[in-house]
Formats: sequence, structure tokens, C-alpha cells
Amino acid sequence: MTIQTPSQSSTLDDWLCYLESVHPANIAMGLARVREVAQNIDLLDTPSKIILIAGTNGKGTTARCLESLLLAQGYSVGTYASPHLSRYNERVRINGKELDDQVHVDAFHLLELGRKETPLTYFEYGTLGALAIFKRFAVDFVLLEVGLGGRHDATNIVTPYASVITTIDLDHKEYLGDTRELVGYDKAGIFRKDTPAIVGDLKIPHTVTDYGVEIDADLILSKRDFLFIPTPTGFRWIYNDFDYEFAKPSIPAQNVTTALTTLARLNLLPEEDVIRQCLIDLQVEGRFQQLSAQPRVFTDVAHNPESARYLAHKLNDFKARGFKIHALIAMLADKDKLSVINEVVDLVDTWSCASLQNPRAELATNLQTLIPNIASSQVFDSVQEALDCIVPILDEQTVLIIFGSFFTVADAIAYFE
Repeated sequence: MTIQTPSQSSTLDDWLCYLESVHPANIAMGLARVREVAQNIDLLDTPSKIILIAGTNGKGTTARCLESLLLAQGYSVGTYASPHLSRYNERVRINGKELDDQVHVDAFHLLELGRKETPLTYFEYGTLGALAIFKRFAVDFVLLEVGLGGRHDATNIVTPYASVITTIDLDHKEYLGDTRELVGYDKAGIFRKDTPAIVGDLKIPHTVTDYGVEIDADLILSKRDFLFIPTPTGFRWIYNDFDYEFAKPSIPAQNVTTALTTLARLNLLPEEDVIRQCLIDLQVEGRFQQLSAQPRVFTDVAHNPESARYLAHKLNDFKARGFKIHALIAMLADKDKLSVINEVVDLVDTWSCASLQNPRAELATNLQTLIPNIASSQVFDSVQEALDCIVPILDEQTVLIIFGSFFTVADAIAYFE
């Protein structure tokens, strides 16, 4: 069935439905098609300084930290992130704010005129749409989150002012490979010659540094050039002449140090008191986000082993204070579900498994088979059904954590809203 092309007066929902139909695949690696369309409508000639941000985890929190620190100094900032939790508009921000539907519609209309017969995936449309919006608003800085990997991701058509890799772990193995060396090499594809390349991972694969040296990138490496040192109440960051100690932020401190190092290398770091205030105010949706104070309910997008390890660290704080943990998990079928569960299993007292209303979702009954003590777990057809059952019986000494996917977090947020 042929879907009619929307117009500039169509709704954003009409456009999003159309974008899903233009390319037969959800993911299509390669830059040629995206670059051709970008050149057709002159998107690559931009006055904005672009910071490319890749990583298995931590892209969103690092971008939000950079955004906050740049805005605090009076710069205008465009930020592109994916996926969204509740609304497509979350993917593109100008100065920390979402945009009206019509701004996105205008960008997609421009792309449709410029792409001619070139097929684009949903993500490629979104990436080019974001670049069109940032050029329209002529922002000082663009923070561009890489979607998948780096080397062949649609975001990599730009010329970055700096490139950042947050963390490197196994995810999307069918596209990026099944070792950290292969994943790291793919992510290092966002590096450019003589351009700052900041890597925050604490165990950097040699393929990342080898490629950086090969192309003469300006490598700034964790543990070699800058240090992240956890402390009992927060963390310490050391880079060149900077030696600061901060209280524990609401996001992973390792990502904060990556952001600080990036701005320091670019001579864009604000004063220490400004940094402290930004970290106090910093909140990122879906990253150990509190949904209810009583009963205690949190949600987290943890969907791969590394992000589950960070979640375990947060849950351990509650266990140390005598709380019990009830985990509600819902995941996509193509994720490493067993490894995610194994990262937190020793901390969880009670399990519930739910199915997501998504064609890629894993069935709750299949998730349940991965729980060590199956007899003590429950299964539900949806996150909402699970919460209807769990929330009324939570006591004051139990913390409920809802995790496993961006879709899981979106369902949890919608329930409590």
C-alpha cells in the first residue's frame, strides 16, 4: 500500500507514520544516502560547532551535562538525542526546551523536497531533521548523540568540533561485533584528524587508541590524561591544572568527568561555582528517576550489562540502608537479557516480569525463566497491569525499581503521570 506524502500543513503524527514507511528497514548502515540528501539541501555548511557523542551508555547524561554547562555561560545550544520516552519532540531541544510540532514538520517537509528518490530510515530522517532545525536556529553549539556505533551512523556525516566516546560495552552485537575491541573500533570512527577526541571509558580498548593515533586525532584519554576518582560522598576530577572535588550527582559521575574534560579541552569550562550549581540542578529523565516518594518507586532505562551495573550500584545504596528491592523488568527480545538480570540479581528480593506492547518485546514468561528463583516471581501482560498489582502492596521498607528498556520507562512514567 502506498502512503500519501504529507504536506507542510500535515500533523507531526502524520509525518512520523510516513517516515516509518519510506525505508523497508529500521536500521540501514552507511553514510552515502544520508550525506547525499544533506548536501542536496546544504545542511553540512553550518556555523554551529558540533560535538559528536558516541558510547554504549552515557550519551544522554553526558550531553545533558554539556548542555547545562554551556547554557550557564550564555551560549545557545541544540541537542539531538534518541530514542524518546513519551513524545518525538523530546529528541530535539533548543536551549534545553522542546520545540513545537510545526518546527519538526517544516524540517521533514524540507527533507522530503531534498531527498528526491533516496530512501531514508526513520532515524536518518530524524537526524537530518535535527540538523535542519539547528541550522535554522543558528545555535552556537550542537550536541549530537550518535545512534548506533559511530563509523556508519547517520550522525557521522558532520565535521565535529570535538568527538566524545563515553563508554564501550557489548550491545547491538549483530551490527557492531561481539568484542569490546570491535565495538570500540566502530565508535572511534567519529574521530577526525587534529580534532579533540575525548574518551571516558575506564578500560579503553586498544582499537580506539590505535585508530586515533593512525589518523592523528587529538586523543584525550581517561586514566592517562584525566582522572575520575570516586570518593565516599562524590568524585574527584583531575585534568591538567584542574583538580576539583564534587558531591555525588544524580547522573553517573564518570560521565560528568568526560563532559568536564571535553569543555576544558575546548577552553569552554565555566567557573567552579557554576559547575557545582549545574550538577545540583542536573536531572535526566529515565536515569534512576524517582516516580513516587511513598511508596518508593524508581525507573531506569538499563537494558545492557554496563547500564545494569550502574543500576546495581544505585540499588546497593538502598540495600545498605536496610531496604528490600522489588524489581519489575520488561525488555526487548534482542537484548542480552540474562546478563542484565545477572548484574542485579543478588540485590533483588522480589521479581515481577512484564511484557511490552511492542513487536520487538520479549514475553514476560520468557523473562521469568531467566530469574533464578522462578517460583517467587510473577508475570504480567503489561507494565500497567503489573503496577496496578504491585504499587498498592508496597511497604515503607521496599523500593520498587522498574527497568529494562526505554519503552519500559515510558510506560512507567505514563502510569504515574
